[in-house]
Amino acid sequence: MAASIEPVGDGCSGFQWLEWAYPIRGCCDVHDLGGSDGVLLDCLMANTPEWTWPVVALCVAVMILFRPIYRLFKPKGTAQH
Repeated sequence: MAASIEPVGDGCSGFQWLEWAYPIRGCCDVHDLGGSDGVLLDCLMANTPEWTWPVVALCVAVMILFRPIYRLFKPKGTAQH
């Protein structure tokens, strides 16, 4: 049986608009497949300009902080971390 091409998670929820300028989709996909938050941060920093790193770090910190609320309201049947 062929592997599914359906997305495993929600990818870069809220940050899809950045994909036109920076190659971050792969970072989000790895995170959705079970990569740690640290791996996500490292990947995002490797794929964005140095001047954006404080904002990148803040976004990852906010994601971690609000993850319990996100999980509470996200639709059932989607990938969990």
